[in-house]
Amino acid sequence: MGAFAALGASLGACGRTSLLELPASSGGAGGAAGSTSTEGSSSSWPTGAGGAEACGGPTDCDDGDECTSDACEQGRCVHGPRDDDRDGAGPTTCGGDDCNDLNPAVRPGAPEICTDAADNDCNGVADCFDPACAAAETCGCTPGPAGEICQNGVDDDCDTVVDCFDEECAGTSACGCSASEAGKCGNGFDDDCDGALDCDDVDCAADPLCGCSARAERCDNRQDDDCDLLVDCADPDCRGVFPCACVPPGSPERCQDGVDNDCDGRVDCADPECITAPACAVCVPEICDDGVDNNCDGRVDCADVSCAFAPACAPTPEQCNNTLDDDRDGLVDCQDPDCATNPRCVLEQASCLSPKRIPATGTYTGDTTGHVSETRGACGGDAGEAVFYFVLTAPSRVHLDSIGSGFDTVLYVRTGICDAGREIGCDDDSGGDSWSSRLDFDILYPGTYFVFLDGYTIDPASGANEGPFALNVEIVPNPREVCDDGLDNDGDHHVDCADRDCATVGACFRCANGAAPGPEFGIVACADGLDNDCDGAVDCADDDCSASDFYVTECCDGVDENGNGIPDDFNCRCASDADCGGGQICYTHTTYTCGLPCDAFFGSVCPFVAPGSHCNAATHQCEF
Repeated sequence: MGAFAALGASLGACGRTSLLELPASSGGAGGAAGSTSTEGSSSSWPTGAGGAEACGGPTDCDDGDECTSDACEQGRCVHGPRDDDRDGAGPTTCGGDDCNDLNPAVRPGAPEICTDAADNDCNGVADCFDPACAAAETCGCTPGPAGEICQNGVDDDCDTVVDCFDEECAGTSACGCSASEAGKCGNGFDDDCDGALDCDDVDCAADPLCGCSARAERCDNRQDDDCDLLVDCADPDCRGVFPCACVPPGSPERCQDGVDNDCDGRVDCADPECITAPACAVCVPEICDDGVDNNCDGRVDCADVSCAFAPACAPTPEQCNNTLDDDRDGLVDCQDPDCATNPRCVLEQASCLSPKRIPATGTYTGDTTGHVSETRGACGGDAGEAVFYFVLTAPSRVHLDSIGSGFDTVLYVRTGICDAGREIGCDDDSGGDSWSSRLDFDILYPGTYFVFLDGYTIDPASGANEGPFALNVEIVPNPREVCDDGLDNDGDHHVDCADRDCATVGACFRCANGAAPGPEFGIVACADGLDNDCDGAVDCADDDCSASDFYVTECCDGVDENGNGIPDDFNCRCASDADCGGGQICYTHTTYTCGLPCDAFFGSVCPFVAPGSHCNAATHQCEF
């Protein structure tokens, strides 16, 4: 995790305290390694024997030098020259001469191994390219006395082609003789072993390939007469033959015959003599209001850079309904933020610029025909979408489905930000028929959620999955806790018997060893030997006391099990800051576990708290 900034706070549990001011590596801000100072005051770190740094693990001994090894031995930091593979030679990046410090068989002076793909002696060449391997059997081939032997699996003549693949074996009995060459007239083998190959064999006389190849190429008919895939002047057979041979001064250029008539190396419209020829007078300067690509650059009228200053091409406010980029910002109609509040775009609700609000339970209809795909979910969504959003002010149970839609739908939900928020659910075909989708959330906490009703794909034959849709929504705020289903039904982060609503219900009544149950949150509850929340797991065996998926050796007991100077490491479950102590806060935006503020650490702790999250300096929490 790395050291964290000076906080000076005490964990305050069981009389234990934790040194919360740990040193950064040498070379970092705050002075030399081993001490920190602030203006007007200073403090020194504990040291080991002989004044060496005291340490609890190798991470305490990082001196910031990439060319030293750092270790903690008997409570003292020990530093030495870097030698990762321990072969006695340091890496070249640190001034040594080991060209691969991760392989102990590689170092200057090591014997070259001719088959391991490594430059063992660091002379710049490996294996058979190294002179040391010149005499090695694996690096040479000695041709045999009988040429290629066609059935022994060995490259006898050292030409890198083996047995029947070698041309010396073509048409031999060892490689099989066919009764006739017919049907195999272009493979380069004497298949029937009669001494004649392909079209030279009488068996191939009727083969169309041989009939074609026997013809000569005509050089002026734009056809491949001899079937060699080369036409007219592109065929070497036409070299020096008219019209492929031009004898200076030639004749005036003819601008549509594909021939360099005047022998200047330029053909037809590429020849300056053809600049005024009707056949070549196609491209002219762009006319900026005729709907034609006059200058042949692929851009029409105002889309052409040559029209940037034309009066007819001056930017105007986006019209939102004419399929034109009126304001020249690269965005058209409802895809332009200028149209976010336009009634047409609001009704269309085709993007995150104009999502439709879901105020409460109900069915919401519309049509995605013609919508452009701007986003997709993890389970699909390549066609156009309709975008909704709802805001929860209380914990709620939420159901969504697309039953009643006229095409293959996909539903997905994001939280926080419409176009880049974290996806919390995606479904394609769970709605109960072949097209509809369904998502059920047992509990969603207060916040803003974006719903995408998307078309699954764009079929090459039948087109996009689009058309009329129905989005069915059920939002149940503040649902009651069910005391035996293992879920936080009412959204207070207390499950079943840990929830005060269940304290006197059924099996929860006085289930905690005769006492009223409660959440197994915090150091006291996680170290008292009781199953406080009556879920069958006690103390560190309870997920509420071992909540981190990353720091799995820690437990919510106030003890620093992994020796990094930070007890508990996000393993104490919480519902609010009141469940945390020692200057820690409840990470209510991600994991609902206790930890020091995320900006109190050197480096980013968030990837280890909730992968994909980042530290928000305003809330001091990891957030997506």
